[in-house]
Amino acid sequence: MTKFTKVWGRLLALCILVLFSWILAPSAHATSVSYQALKYGTSQTSMADSYYVRPAQVTVSNNQYVVTMTIRTAANLGAWPVTVNSINGQAPQNVTKTQSGSNYDYTYSFTTKSLSGTISSAIYVSIPNVYTANHNISFKFDTSNLPALSGASTSSKSSQSTAATTTSGTSTGGTATSSATGTSTSASAGSDPQATKKLQTLASQAKRQSQAASKKESRLARQTLRQNAQAEAANQKNQRLYYYVLIGGSLGLIILIAAAAYFIRGAKAKVGKH
Repeated sequence: MTKFTKVWGRLLALCILVLFSWILAPSAHATSVSYQALKYGTSQTSMADSYYVRPAQVTVSNNQYVVTMTIRTAANLGAWPVTVNSINGQAPQNVTKTQSGSNYDYTYSFTTKSLSGTISSAIYVSIPNVYTANHNISFKFDTSNLPALSGASTSSKSSQSTAATTTSGTSTGGTATSSATGTSTSASAGSDPQATKKLQTLASQAKRQSQAASKKESRLARQTLRQNAQAEAANQKNQRLYYYVLIGGSLGLIILIAAAAYFIRGAKAKVGKH
């Protein structure tokens, strides 16, 4: 093999390596994504919004989004004033705690197949000698710059196609069944009354099962609404308590300073008289 051939071979291998790097880059590249921190179950801004650092960093791994978020708190609030108990129904991953000047950065990740909906999280707030409570919080992410997951559009189309086929098949099947039932009923009315009775029994059973399923779904929906309302009420109560504690602590501090100033002034006055 000539020297010229070896050089061209190396250049070709390098080009192939660069090409594969470009192809694989989207899965490793982190995308900056903005988001909002909301009161649980609402579109209102949460009181914890100012503690969350923007933007979040999103990468794609194993055909899932890996979202990395950071909570920044002042060091004078303690080392762990906020702890994430769960995010999107899972424990936080890759949790790290670093100090930067007068702040602490609490960084964690979670995985999801979609960021188009609302992501819920449970956090624990603990400020020593001031406030301690569990809170639920929601996040809404800006998905305009998110990289697409491989097969997402195909899956979507496949689901739509399947749904259409199912709907069409159900409709057609229902019509065919009705027609067949009608034909069978009229044709066998005089020859096979047992077949007609069986068909009527099956239709009655299907109707009862459908009604039972609808009732169960309605009951579960009402239960979910009640649980959401209870969680929101508890969240609002904790928020009010938080503000009351802050206001009470501030007033107490002002009174303490005023009292100290009063006693110091009185002591100076007495010293001056002597």
